[in-house]
Amino acid sequence: MRTTPAQSVRHAVGLMSAWSAQPDGPADLFVEFLADHLDTRPPALALAEATELIMGMTTLCGELLALHEEATGLDMHVILREIALRYARE
Repeated sequence: MRTTPAQSVRHAVGLMSAWSAQPDGPADLFVEFLADHLDTRPPALALAEATELIMGMTTLCGELLALHEEATGLDMHVILREIALRYARE
């Protein structure tokens, strides 16, 4: 079952919507979303679905970076550097 790039992004939006419902946990909706997409498929199809979801998440992140750049005027590389520094301190 191949998904289109648009479907992959829609799935990524669904995954992030589940996460954003409870970003500090518990991750019930997030885990349920992943289970719905991965647990019901044979291993090879689950791997393909997971890969397509990762590609959708990558596209979603790029879109969000572009929107943030447009809204704030900060270059994407500045935003990424700030995020990297934030997590480097942990």
